Amino acid sequence: MTALTARGAAVAWTDYLWFSSLDFAGVWRTLVFTRIFLVIIATVIAFLVIYVNLRLADRLSPRRAIFALGQSDELIARFQGWAEIYGGRILLAAAGVFGFLIGLTAGNAWERALLFLNRSDFGTTDPVFGKDIGFFVFNVPFYRDLFAWGFQLLIWTTLLVAVLHYLNGGIQIQQNVQRVSSAVKLHLSILFAGLAIFKAIGYWLDRYELLYSTRGAAFGATYTDIVAQRPALQLLVGISLVAAILMLVNIRFRGWTLPLVAGGLWLVTSVIVGGIIPAAVQRLSVEPNEILRESQYIQRNIDATRDAYDLSDISVTDFAASPALGVDDIEANRATIDNVRLWDPGVLKSTYSQLEQLRPYYQFDDVDVDRYRIDGALTQVGLAAREIEVDNVAESTWVNDHLVFTHGFGAVLSPSNAVSPEGQPEFLVNDIPPKVETESLQLTQPRIYFGEVPGASEFVFVGTKEDEVDALTETGEVSYNNYDGEGGVAVGSIFRRAALALRFNDFNTLISNRITGDSKALLFRNISDRVEKAAPFLSQDSDPYLVFQDGGLVWVVDLYTTTDRYPYASPAFPRDEYGGTSRLSNTAHSLPDGFNYVRNSVKAVIDAYNGTMSFYVVDPDDPVIATYAKVFPELFSDASLIPDSLRDNLRYPEDLFRVQSDMYTAYHVTSPQVFFNEGDLWQIARDPSSVNAVLDIETLRAGTGTGTRPMLPYYLLMTLPDEEAPSFLILQPFTPRSTPNMVGFLVAKSDPDVYGEMIQYQFPQGNPPDGPNQVGGRINQNTTISGEFTLLGQQGSEIVQGNMLVVPVEESVVYVQPVYLQGTAQNALPELKRVVVVFEDRIIMRPTLNEAIDVVFGTETSDPGTGPDDPIQVDGTVAELLQQAETAFEAADAALRAGDLARYAAQVEEAQALITRALALIAETDTNS
Repeated sequence: MTALTARGAAVAWTDYLWFSSLDFAGVWRTLVFTRIFLVIIATVIAFLVIYVNLRLADRLSPRRAIFALGQSDELIARFQGWAEIYGGRILLAAAGVFGFLIGLTAGNAWERALLFLNRSDFGTTDPVFGKDIGFFVFNVPFYRDLFAWGFQLLIWTTLLVAVLHYLNGGIQIQQNVQRVSSAVKLHLSILFAGLAIFKAIGYWLDRYELLYSTRGAAFGATYTDIVAQRPALQLLVGISLVAAILMLVNIRFRGWTLPLVAGGLWLVTSVIVGGIIPAAVQRLSVEPNEILRESQYIQRNIDATRDAYDLSDISVTDFAASPALGVDDIEANRATIDNVRLWDPGVLKSTYSQLEQLRPYYQFDDVDVDRYRIDGALTQVGLAAREIEVDNVAESTWVNDHLVFTHGFGAVLSPSNAVSPEGQPEFLVNDIPPKVETESLQLTQPRIYFGEVPGASEFVFVGTKEDEVDALTETGEVSYNNYDGEGGVAVGSIFRRAALALRFNDFNTLISNRITGDSKALLFRNISDRVEKAAPFLSQDSDPYLVFQDGGLVWVVDLYTTTDRYPYASPAFPRDEYGGTSRLSNTAHSLPDGFNYVRNSVKAVIDAYNGTMSFYVVDPDDPVIATYAKVFPELFSDASLIPDSLRDNLRYPEDLFRVQSDMYTAYHVTSPQVFFNEGDLWQIARDPSSVNAVLDIETLRAGTGTGTRPMLPYYLLMTLPDEEAPSFLILQPFTPRSTPNMVGFLVAKSDPDVYGEMIQYQFPQGNPPDGPNQVGGRINQNTTISGEFTLLGQQGSEIVQGNMLVVPVEESVVYVQPVYLQGTAQNALPELKRVVVVFEDRIIMRPTLNEAIDVVFGTETSDPGTGPDDPIQVDGTVAELLQQAETAFEAADAALRAGDLARYAAQVEEAQALITRALALIAETDTNS
């Protein structure tokens, strides 16, 4: 017990030191002392209530004076003997123990108590009670906490009092004798009356729960709830108060007739009025006329849900999906074409790991998509941090794990659409020390002490007598470094060191002679753990992203405020529906189940070297974050303080956009009649790619097969219709629930001047374009492409079809799908070998995007395989052409066996071109004959 107490104290103290090192000591005090204060106050109240009632019971109980004890009452007799000697101590002990246990539960209400005391108004009222939404978000949860705690206290008090009366002889369970003395009856009647009053309070609060009812045609209070259930609850409030009065009146009467009548009345009323009548109204009045009865309540649900998920301000714009798209249009949208993402993040992660890991103890945990200005042009890129993974250190020792291998080094960055002749990324930043191709991406501090790798949550000590493994020299040897950053808790005195040792449960921390008083302990090095520790009341996005900023590296974590108390707003789709509609299952997000309001109100920025954190409020209009800012004023900063060098790289968050897209599949509808009849239900477009199944890199859509997975939204740098400049945005395509054709797409912008602007582009209903899954089927059914897939997939290689991208160009839709070739051996390197472009009925696959675009839109011949630098000669007779094709195929096989994939691809293209020409000659011969 002493050890547990000592460790708890050590954790609390080192937590305080950690918060103080970040200038967040006030946050720690609020988090800790609010709990302590609530527990103390609740414990004192509970102790006093229990003790006063036990003392009163002790004074009122007759003990031996009234009832003779039988042989079966040995326990009572023994207790009465103890009570003569230790009575006061027993009562104090009982009140102390139960008071503390009951008081301890109050600490769980710390957050709701703080929100209640600092509540903010939403400026919108509910349609049933006419109260501000903030009343239901902040007040009602706290009231329910008070009610639950008080009711629990009164129940335990009543039970303890009844037991004491029994042991003191005031209650005796025997036949043919009076069972309860009049004084005991008085005491118990008052307590029972208190319970009845609490029950009335509970019914009064239950009225507000009708706003979250699931009984009717839509979420929230519907016809039966308003017409039948609400009056029933009001009646039950009255019945409970009548029962309380009868309990008190019964004091003047013999027996318990009046309380029994009150209990029976309450039971009958609750069954008939609270259950049978509402069920009858629902069955007999609502169901035969459901749309008539429920229409206004469905409208309330639609309006509230759109407000709660920030869908009300989405602009709806017609999109022609025109079949007329020419070369001039392509050139006018060259910024869009040049930034089409050819490297899927999951594929890029595998490629980065193969080419740029450099040492086994480094790891790329995730690839992020962003945009940077490269040589004056805004360019979409993929980037990843090279982090430390101590589990992969060859010799795992305490010194290596906690003193030597302390940090990752640098990052890699490559344009999302650039491909080398070998089918690999073209790096703008790579290697150790970093090789940087453009001045805007220079890294003066590339070291990463805080990152995404799960193992980064392990503690390390810096500033020790051990040198830390650092960069590689030009000769390939390892250099060393000593941390001089701002982060960390100073080890200092022996007391701090002992506290850290207790915290880590690590004896080496206490005895190691490599740690000095000037050393620092780096705690919570995983950025998710770090943010969770500082702001446990905010939910995190599943994809923190890396940003190059002013010569260093920082992480950006999108944080959300949520509640499940927004009246009439439907909860986010439950997890058991995620396989069909939502993409949040199995991710690292911390969004709670059942929330029905969400805002991305905060962006946390964590320095990868120093570990310093800034929490910027980017949505000050959110009443929830406004309330938290009152509670923790030193934690949050105004968005105006975000550095300009960082502001240009902020993104609209993925998880928020997923939730909004999922809700929008139903709540794009604003008509209650259409909503009720499910006449315009959408779904997330299905993804035909095979990249997830082959590379096993995506867990967001687990449990679904190819063609049934919902598409993940993706970032694009593109020029929207009727706009002149490209925007960095996130896009999600939709299809109707019943058909695979595309019905439209939703975008959210990330550019600083229009951040958060959302637009829904709506396709014409008469002739909608094919959806992504249909296009994927057409690609796989194309004989030329399927034949080439077969050839490419021979000799131990596997075709990986990348994510299907819907690329809007002017008022038309172009589909782009990258195709990768990967060996089947473990850790084989995926290479980008083909790009498929689909527009209307044209399906073309070429080695590069530009080649495919040129063929689709008529600037080059559509003969498969021709390229600008290596024209294929196709002259000759049919027999000669076929012989040349066979020779080319043989050369391709030889190249594949030799591992020359570029030569292999070129020979296959040449063979296909020869076969196509031979078929054309045969057709000409048939026509002439």
